[in-house]
Amino acid sequence: MKIRSLPLAAAAIALSSIANADDGWTYLFQDTDLNEFYFDFVEETEPEDVFEIKSDGTLSIKGEGKPEGYIQTLDEYENYEIKFEYRWPAKPGKSGIQIHSTSDTAHGVWPESIEIQLEPERSGDFWVLNTTIDVEEEQMPSKSAERNRRIRLTPKPEPRDYGKPKKKLEKEPDQWNAMHIVAEGDTIKVYLNEKLVNVAKNASVSSGFITIQAEESDLDIRNFRIREL
Repeated sequence: MKIRSLPLAAAAIALSSIANADDGWTYLFQDTDLNEFYFDFVEETEPEDVFEIKSDGTLSIKGEGKPEGYIQTLDEYENYEIKFEYRWPAKPGKSGIQIHSTSDTAHGVWPESIEIQLEPERSGDFWVLNTTIDVEEEQMPSKSAERNRRIRLTPKPEPRDYGKPKKKLEKEPDQWNAMHIVAEGDTIKVYLNEKLVNVAKNASVSSGFITIQAEESDLDIRNFRIREL
């Protein structure tokens, strides 16, 4: 595996050098391999035992029964947006996208960062790991064990078409859900299946590495792409 090599000033170069840019979008896992990323685990583990980059650019995480860990970009980014689709191929589990990650550890193996949760029924929640953000008062958790969680917003309901089943915010875990993260300045917006589900303001960090968790669950991520704002 590689060590991190490029400073924040080189982020624009990094965005243009990763494979297959499309309308400004750069696909992070196309035409690349695990050697282009940084990894860490709670126990000594070979990255290829947990992560696989398939020929179509899908990132397959084989986390069930494996130590917790993560895959992380070698480069830092700021003022960008991310889009991707994800599904749980075996059963619902836990994972998250950690943006503005630093080289310092916050808890266990996880780096200091702002995490966007992918866990079913909580997808779009923020978790703050030695970072701070401002959200609405009703988004603060009631349980002390979840003090770092910032609960997602509830989108306004659409007019009901009573001839069709009621639409759900999230699709079934084994179906592809779409997430869109916009990180601009000290503000972060999260869209789930094209619905705004969370907004953070006055974030204490506004740049850093991009980290994807392997949290003892199997997860597929496809079309993971990034674009400068």
